[in-house]
Amino acid sequence: MKCPGQDWRYWREDAIFEVKCPYCGASIEFFKDDTVRKCSQCKKAVPNPRMDFGCAAYCKYAEVCLGELPPELIREKANLLKTRLLTLLQELLDKESFSRIEKGAELLEEELRSKEQSPGTKLLLFYFYFLTPDQREELYKKANLPETLWEEIRHMLKGLPADLTQDALIETLIKD
Repeated sequence: MKCPGQDWRYWREDAIFEVKCPYCGASIEFFKDDTVRKCSQCKKAVPNPRMDFGCAAYCKYAEVCLGELPPELIREKANLLKTRLLTLLQELLDKESFSRIEKGAELLEEELRSKEQSPGTKLLLFYFYFLTPDQREELYKKANLPETLWEEIRHMLKGLPADLTQDALIETLIKD
């Protein structure tokens, strides 16, 4: 399965690589957007060892794209992006601002899950909303988010009123 969120025009030469099958040792060729490849020798599915499945936290194609992988692996990898963003936010913000955003994000995530909605981009949007434009740019670059995701977040931010309180933002994100 190829990741539909990747744009091959921006690939470098290291986008195609080989790894040894962890089951039988045969060589498996991966493209950087392959989520899983079947080993030609033992026929077992092998997840791409270089792919950061943190994309599963926000990508609208994640269910289709990563459906072949065990749900535990997807959850674990998706949490990596969230953890990375929180760590970077902690570096960017004062203690009080970070604490407020962290608690608000937890509340948003709980509300979305109780309504059986995926937190995905809504959670990312929440992380970026209360930042200055410079802080947003810095977080995007340090988190190494895909350009397409960053464009989507910026577009969504433009569609929100600039003066929402945390509670109002959570309410807005839950409704959408």
